[in-house]
Amino acid sequence: MAPRTPLSPAKRRQLAVATLLCAMALLTGCLRSTQSQVLSEMNADRSAHNLRTLGTQADAQRKAQAWAEKLARENTLYHSKLSDGIGVKWCSLGENVGYGPSVPAIEDAYMASPGHKANILSTKWNGAGVGYATNGKRVFTVQVFIKTC
Repeated sequence: MAPRTPLSPAKRRQLAVATLLCAMALLTGCLRSTQSQVLSEMNADRSAHNLRTLGTQADAQRKAQAWAEKLARENTLYHSKLSDGIGVKWCSLGENVGYGPSVPAIEDAYMASPGHKANILSTKWNGAGVGYATNGKRVFTVQVFIKTC
């Protein structure tokens, strides 16, 4: 086996940046920017109330995005059957569904609604899924909350 040539400082930086980007993608569950905005708005409200932020849970994430797309296709709003699409063992589930002109406007509406706000600010959740879809200028968001056990 031939001796390895040391990496140049530039190559070392490129490798470090690539590694960091891969790690960030894994930690965010490879969210699209629109989904990240839904998660960021929700977690900003949790942080503002001195609660820990929630990371994404794979089943909840898939469910939330699929449901947001369904709502946008149908251009209507209703809740899913909470356990559909959740294969991991769970103890509690919750869901917020909404539409409006933008993600911040929908999050504001959630926080103005006692039931939606209770879901966002509950301390029982240990994960979430977020969905984003559009129909024309109407934005649909879904937040699925999960407590795995």
